[in-house]
Amino acid sequence: MATDIDILRNNGLFSELNDEELTALAKLTQTRTFLKNSLILCEGDTSNAMYIIQKGKVNITVTNEDGKEMILSTLQAGDNFGELSLLDEAPRSANAVALEKCELIVLHKAEFVQLLTQNSAIALAIIRYLCERVRFLTSLAHGLALLDVYGRLVKLIQSLAEPNQEGQLVVAIPLTHKDIAMRVGSSREMISRILSELEKGGYVSCENKHIKINKKLPSAW
Repeated sequence: MATDIDILRNNGLFSELNDEELTALAKLTQTRTFLKNSLILCEGDTSNAMYIIQKGKVNITVTNEDGKEMILSTLQAGDNFGELSLLDEAPRSANAVALEKCELIVLHKAEFVQLLTQNSAIALAIIRYLCERVRFLTSLAHGLALLDVYGRLVKLIQSLAEPNQEGQLVVAIPLTHKDIAMRVGSSREMISRILSELEKGGYVSCENKHIKINKKLPSAW
């Protein structure tokens, strides 16, 4: 298993640090374990820590006033979350839920701010990270505004699919139809209908909550 220092070294925010700095940083962190379905962060709450995933997967979600939930992204080992509130001191902008049992590296605000003031490389990494988040959210908004449900579904599948050992494109993250619906802003029934048609046409295969792309997906449904 990767050590805390390995995880920090491979994280975009801290990749510019040398071994001595990484060792010093690791001593400032704590490790916490969250069970599957645990709420790690709650939208609207205040907090004084950021998290880096050492093991497991975390869903980042938002909810509206009616309680309808949408999944923004699924994070895995090496990814970080919760750092924005340490920068602007605003309430948490999203929920973070453990998709499975997770081990997280926790860095508190005092140490985080100290790192920013002492190391310009980390400050630049933060700027790059924020730019990536803006691009991601712009892309998400573009999809919700301009694509129909099928277009959003195809975009999601293509963004998550990666080649397996046989070279086939597979979505490694297990997704139920409800999970997909929450990601693309649709109903579970609509997602089930579209995936069923895609399976009948031989475009995809769905087994044990995993989607395999068998051939190029149609441009429209």
